[in-house]
Amino acid sequence: MQCQTFVLRLDNPKDLERLNAFLAQVMPIQVSSSLVAGNTPFWSVLVFYEGEPPTRSAPAKPAASQSDPAFEALRTWRSQKAKEEGVPPYVVATNAELQAMLELKPKTLEQLAQVRGFGKTKAAKYGREILQLFSKK
Repeated sequence: MQCQTFVLRLDNPKDLERLNAFLAQVMPIQVSSSLVAGNTPFWSVLVFYEGEPPTRSAPAKPAASQSDPAFEALRTWRSQKAKEEGVPPYVVATNAELQAMLELKPKTLEQLAQVRGFGKTKAAKYGREILQLFSKK
């Protein structure tokens, strides 16, 4: 098991892009985060993952187009859920997990649990809402 830390500054979207690119390249086991208060608050993120650390030259998986309505619907749902739970959006689901859902188009909780990095726990917690989003299409 490997571990990587990230600092997500609230005023720097590049930090979140870097985290999402990393998460798309590894198999996360656990992600922990904490808001660090102070003059300039930031999120401290700790990612435990399997396998070798990705090299800097490894290309990230292409993200879904920002104009893709299905991807935007999932991102909107994720943002609302994250606000309700008081956590950053990537704790609910990473962009890579959302993209994998769009590719798989799950129809059952078991299929949703097969999404890399999402797993049975998140499928049980969020699955019904996600499946409802897919059934509207």
